[in-house]
Amino acid sequence: MLSIANTTSGAGGACPVSAVTRLLGSRWTMQLIHHLRQPRRYSELQALVGEVNPATFTQRLRFLEQQELIMRHEDPEHARHVEYALTPKGRELLPILDALAAWAQKWLLV
Repeated sequence: MLSIANTTSGAGGACPVSAVTRLLGSRWTMQLIHHLRQPRRYSELQALVGEVNPATFTQRLRFLEQQELIMRHEDPEHARHVEYALTPKGRELLPILDALAAWAQKWLLV
């Protein structure tokens, strides 16, 4: 699995931009965080993200869970009812995603 802590700059120090790119740069990752502004079930989240391979989708969810950006909740009464939500750490990314979206709206979607 990807190790975020091992990312370094050319001068031997940690590079925060490289670390965040390794964390969020995989396809679908930022979309997942964006759509988890409210808790969502697996199927609802998959429909919002769009055409994504189910194995890749599950891999991204597990990675985000391992990084403690999202949490998975299983309904004990209904084993197939799984819901995902952002953790406090994950919610701290929302203003950053909003700023990126505003920049894209201004410069890329002209």
